[in-house]
Formats: sequence, C-alpha cells, structure tokens
Amino acid sequence: MFNSRICSINDTNELSSEVSKIVKQGTILLLNGELGSGKTQFVRFLGNHLNVLDSISSPTFLILNIYESDKNFKIYHFDFYRVNSIEELEQIGFFEILNQRKGLIIVEWANRYKDLFLNETDRTIDIYFNFIKDNINQREISIKGSK
Repeated sequence: MFNSRICSINDTNELSSEVSKIVKQGTILLLNGELGSGKTQFVRFLGNHLNVLDSISSPTFLILNIYESDKNFKIYHFDFYRVNSIEELEQIGFFEILNQRKGLIIVEWANRYKDLFLNETDRTIDIYFNFIKDNINQREISIKGSK
C-alpha cells in the first residue's frame, strides 16, 4: 500500500487525507507505535478529512470514543493501552461493533490484541508509527493492508 517517511506534522496530515479516501464502511485501522508517536494526532487529522462533527480526543481512559461524520458515518475509536482482558472488550461492546461491519473502526495499541483481527485481513489496514533516531520531530509511518 503506502510506505512513507513523515518529516513533519503537515506530512502526517497529508497522509491521513490519502487514507481518508480509501476507508469505507467496515474498514479497520490498526494503529501501532510507542507513546507519543503520533497515533492520536493521525486520528484527529483523519477525522477532519472525514468531516467528524466533534473534537477527537484520545480514548485512553474511556477505551472507546464514538464519532459521527456529517455523512452519517460512525467512527469507533478504541484505545487498547489500558485494556487488561478480552472480557473488558466484551463489556464495552467491542465484538458487536467488530461483527456489524459498519462504520470505521480505529484501534490504537492494536498490537496488544492482534489475534482479534486475524480473520479480518480483508478489511484491515495496519499503520505503524516509529520515531526517527536522533530527531524527535520526525516519524516514519508505514501503512500496510488489503485496501
């Protein structure tokens, strides 16, 4: 798919614009990277390109934020960083959302429960955020998936 070295915040915005053009109902974005590597900022930019009606914030403590776009398109924004068990995901309705194949599902820290997506490769896009050694203002973002 894409493979891009991001040198600035503007480049991240441009890349999120490209991604916004390929996502559709049922797409799953799996975001992986260290703390502060740009996952939530990428989602904010993506939300802007999808015309999300509310401000996008990190769902770290809530685990799930749900947004609407002005095109009647739901976005389910999960953060698995503080999830300690599959039972927690069941309690918040993760599997119902996953199985309905509607809206856009975005999962930060997806690598913590990567096995949940093994049967979803036909609709999954993996995005990896990596710091560039010796330059805290640069990120390498790699995008891989079936789209």
